[in-house]
Amino acid sequence: MQRERHKSSGSTLLAATFTIAIGALLIGAFYQTLMPRFRSVHQSASWHDALQGAEAGANHTVHALNQFALSTANADNYDWAANGWTFTDSNYVANGERTLATASMPALGGNNNVALTRVAVDVYTRATSARNPPWFRIRSTARADLPGRFTSADRRDLPLRRMKLGAKSGGVADPHVTRTVEVIAKPQYRFSNAITTRLDLRLGNSSGWIVDSFDSTDAFKSEVGSSAGGYYPASLAKRQSNGNIGSMMTAPNGTPYTALIHASGATVAGEVWTNGGDNPNTTSHENVSNNTNVDPNRIHDTFYREFQGVTEPVWTSTTAAPSGNTAFTTGTQFSPRRYIVNGPLGGFTVTAPASGTTGFIEIIVKGNLDTNLSSSKDIVIPPNVYATIYVNGNVDFSNGMINASTQSSRVASRLTLYGLSTAANATYVASGNAVQILSFYGPNYGVALNGTVTTVGSVVSKTFTIDGGGNGGFHYDESLGRGGDIESWKTASYFDDSRTDL
Repeated sequence: MQRERHKSSGSTLLAATFTIAIGALLIGAFYQTLMPRFRSVHQSASWHDALQGAEAGANHTVHALNQFALSTANADNYDWAANGWTFTDSNYVANGERTLATASMPALGGNNNVALTRVAVDVYTRATSARNPPWFRIRSTARADLPGRFTSADRRDLPLRRMKLGAKSGGVADPHVTRTVEVIAKPQYRFSNAITTRLDLRLGNSSGWIVDSFDSTDAFKSEVGSSAGGYYPASLAKRQSNGNIGSMMTAPNGTPYTALIHASGATVAGEVWTNGGDNPNTTSHENVSNNTNVDPNRIHDTFYREFQGVTEPVWTSTTAAPSGNTAFTTGTQFSPRRYIVNGPLGGFTVTAPASGTTGFIEIIVKGNLDTNLSSSKDIVIPPNVYATIYVNGNVDFSNGMINASTQSSRVASRLTLYGLSTAANATYVASGNAVQILSFYGPNYGVALNGTVTTVGSVVSKTFTIDGGGNGGFHYDESLGRGGDIESWKTASYFDDSRTDL
């Protein structure tokens, strides 16, 4: 009997040991399968967080470009150094790479300690238009912590995700993953329409008054002009139909369908845009009154635009204004001659630089720009000059020739005027048979033209009205929509670069 009990006990022990062994194997297999997959999930989260971090660096750079655009419309004059950017190679100032200082990088953080490691920007290409504005290439690399050094469920993750499982920092284990993105930012130009207003827009009150377009950079769409470009063509065959106008005026409460642009019988060879106001159940286009000379197929009510305020630029050095505020001289594209006129400024002339060179000039007027103040009501901008004027007061061009005389370029991209006034009644006026060839940006200014004023270029203002019209008109230079002053930056392409770090 004792022998049988001993035999039974041995069998039970053997069975228990076998069961424990099987259980241990099952548990081991379970954890060997589960843990790598669990860790892989965390590594995937880190991989995703690193991408978001890299995108944050690119977004930060686009935001910086938009802030630069508020201070100057010329991208080649952006103050990179004051905002934490330094040249990687100072021998390439115009197009070279700039990197953002670590102290200036936005803090990210999160559970995986996401951080930017490098943000760089350089000129990807330059547009073949006025001032050759750049397209920027932005490259941003970010990192995120990994949960440990154990292998992932799929070894192919290591090269694909560039996991640095054995990385160390200061002798301490620092497993992490990195991501790099590349973004191409293209400029959005300020003068994309013939006329753009925040509020009321009223055209010349005759069928002879016309809004149309041409292209000063295209010989087939302009007359032979100066070295700056072609003139508005006398030939009907060369005139174009891209004189677009738009108003952000909104309908009053209770009257959703009402006139927001007053065409006044004028001819508009272009798109006519309003912000609402048109009844979709009718064909009469209530949003544009007296539109008999407007193509009904080119009337729309989905216009939208944000108007950025422009502040007076701050310059570290300036040149004293010439005696009598005449005969201003120029500098270079990357170092324009800058003047501050402490008071009003009348008509003036810019002295042309040496033949074969292009001059750049910027003027701040601490008062009104009023051509009635001088014996000549003209403003002369030679063909080889780019001029930018910032006016703190009102603008009165009377019946002068503004960049329109035979000595001037007669190309709108060569004279850009900014109205800086925040006064409720800031004004811009011209009258009689004035001819003005320029681009004007003043979203707080009421533009009022009286007589047969002719405008070539583009206007952005609070209001735009014409008392009269006659045979005058507004002729948009299409080249302004492809170059000139930059208002903001837009992503043209995006690339997730999994090849290597920046």
